[in-house]
Amino acid sequence: MHIMPLLLPRWLCRDSSYYSAISDLTLLAQQRIDSFQYHNDFIYWLTPHGRRFLKACKVAHDHTDQVIRECKEALKDEKEWEKIQKRRHLDFLDILLGAKDDGGVELSDADLQAEVDTFMFEGHDTTTSGIAWFLYCMARYPEHQNHCREEVQEILGDQDSIQWGDLGKMSYLTMCIKESLRLYPPVPQVYRQLSKPVSFVDGRSLPAGKSSDFVSSQTSSPPFTSMGSCHHP
Repeated sequence: MHIMPLLLPRWLCRDSSYYSAISDLTLLAQQRIDSFQYHNDFIYWLTPHGRRFLKACKVAHDHTDQVIRECKEALKDEKEWEKIQKRRHLDFLDILLGAKDDGGVELSDADLQAEVDTFMFEGHDTTTSGIAWFLYCMARYPEHQNHCREEVQEILGDQDSIQWGDLGKMSYLTMCIKESLRLYPPVPQVYRQLSKPVSFVDGRSLPAGKSSDFVSSQTSSPPFTSMGSCHHP
């Protein structure tokens, strides 16, 4: 299960080479982090893995660039734009193309590409992972699984399907989902490049420009906490 079709127009997901490129980038990025000799850019770009990384980047960027151009060209037709605006749910790209800042300036092609690449890359496997770990927690703690089931059945009553308004009523299910995300975050690490120096309470510091990562999975203490600790953060 992927979230891309929910966020982006169907023509962005038509090319299997794009999925392959995103998958390669995910694997190669982690591989580079784990291999100390690959931390040096000069060395990395000379290796087969480095060249494969650049090739995958080109495939991803070329594809999103082409889709953005095609979509912008199609939206030059005022009737087409009016038709899109009347949709109940807009595609993520349609929303971005219609977005403007306070000065009425639209996003540049580079800004659009960066936003689309971010959603495609981050949404490639996080939803699948989050659902899988939630189901694991439900299987491990059947008492809470039963509680969630009873809550949903009570809310649905004689309904055949879940309505949008029902979701806000599922408080216990929501707490269990949040607890599983706390224990097993789909994105366990977040990387940032410091824009200014950072000093810590123990006297140590990191200079501006330094890359750092926050490992959220290690802040969830204790690990394997009972689902009985479900809470609203």
